[in-house]
Amino acid sequence: MKVNFYDSFNDFDGLPLQINGEMQIVGRIVAQCLFNGTGIRPSGNQQTDADKKLRAYRLCIQIMDADGEIDITAEDAVLIKEAVSGLTPGCYSQVVKLIEG
Repeated sequence: MKVNFYDSFNDFDGLPLQINGEMQIVGRIVAQCLFNGTGIRPSGNQQTDADKKLRAYRLCIQIMDADGEIDITAEDAVLIKEAVSGLTPGCYSQVVKLIEG
């Protein structure tokens, strides 16, 4: 599926979200969540967990390098949703909406 993460988050008024005067880009935050991996749940299987970490890093770089749509698999979409699960409900929902269309 094609997803464009190069978009701004919106605040609760529907306006582009800015922090310290800087627009918050979805892709940058998603990439950071993938890089940090704090929301990624361990499976209990070392090989599976290692594979998820490598896939998360690959996705992080792919998103950071993109300035438009990228192709992701259904498995990538699940990993992204898992990685961003610690975001606020408003931001999490916007990421999910971008992925699910």
